[in-house]
Formats: sequence, C-alpha cells, structure tokens
Amino acid sequence: MAIEIKRKNNETNESLLRRFQDKIKRSRVLIVAKKKRYFEKEKTKRARREEAKARKEFRAKRDYLIRIGKMPEIVPGKRGNFKKK
Repeated sequence: MAIEIKRKNNETNESLLRRFQDKIKRSRVLIVAKKKRYFEKEKTKRARREEAKARKEFRAKRDYLIRIGKMPEIVPGKRGNFKKK
C-alpha cells in the first residue's frame, strides 16, 4: 500500500511533511505495520502443555533447593534481595 504525495506550487517542506504525516495517519498504515511486526503465532496445545510441565518441574526443583537450604529464598517485590529462613 503505497502513499504518494506530490508537492504543490510554492509549498514549503514543512507543510509537505505535515500533509504526508496526516495522510499516513489517516490511512492507518503504521497501525497495520506495527500489528504485523509484533504478531506471534498461537502456540499449539502440545507446546503449551510442555511449557506448563517445564514450569512445574522448575518450581518443584527450586522449592526443594530452598527447603534443604542450598538456595536462598527470594523476597517478593525486591530485586536481587535474598532472604534465608
């Protein structure tokens, strides 16, 4: 979708640029381009299930290490702040 603007007689560069920007906004080209740029395909049911399983295993391992004292407990809301119980 190409947008073409031709310079009118005695038109300044600033007014030409303003007219171009207005035409771009009205055509919604930027909105469509941004949507396409950040589009992510929906994950399959299998991939979602595998990710959930991996998260569950990671949490279980982390909880175990905290319980046996090998890993410090993380205080919620504080970055890089560890607390041992």
